[in-house]
Amino acid sequence: KLGTVIKTKGYGIHENWGPSGWFVQKSLAGGGALADMGVHAVDTARYILGDPNPTKVYARISTRFGNYDVDDTGILMITWDNGAESIIESGWWQPHMDGPEASTGVFCTKGYASLFPTFLKMKKGESSEKIVPELPTREEHCDQVIYTRQMEHFIESIQTRQPPSPGLMEGQIVLDIVDAAYESSRTGEVVNLSYNTLY
Repeated sequence: KLGTVIKTKGYGIHENWGPSGWFVQKSLAGGGALADMGVHAVDTARYILGDPNPTKVYARISTRFGNYDVDDTGILMITWDNGAESIIESGWWQPHMDGPEASTGVFCTKGYASLFPTFLKMKKGESSEKIVPELPTREEHCDQVIYTRQMEHFIESIQTRQPPSPGLMEGQIVLDIVDAAYESSRTGEVVNLSYNTLY
């Protein structure tokens, strides 16, 4: 009903908060806010788009809010092999975020969908209709059943020797995007990615 996906826009941001300790030491953490928060926005966008492969990544990543050797501010653009684009923002200590600490929007030819807060906007001629579904009241943190089901699935994968879902491929591609973003930011250039039967 939403039509063809044109782009997604997602973020993983902490407003007026950031970690300390080993989290802000590159030698121990490997990266900063992109590796901590942005990675989830990348994964969510890829999942919503049907797990396409990335073809290009361009990023601007920096440290603006603290005295540490990891990033606390980032924006990247991903081009996918299905023709869609994704804009991803990551950050710690940001002065503002558009909603909860993580959100993804999907822009399509016939409408828009938002995840956190969850709603749809359907084009109706020159205007649009906003649809807000009734959802259960959410606790401050995720219900324990979510974690229990994840562990049950993981244990079942081990016992049956079947790959979990999501599996290695999904994680590796998201990490490839994060690595490409850091490389793009370092060089100021677009990083091209290609995938074959390896993944």
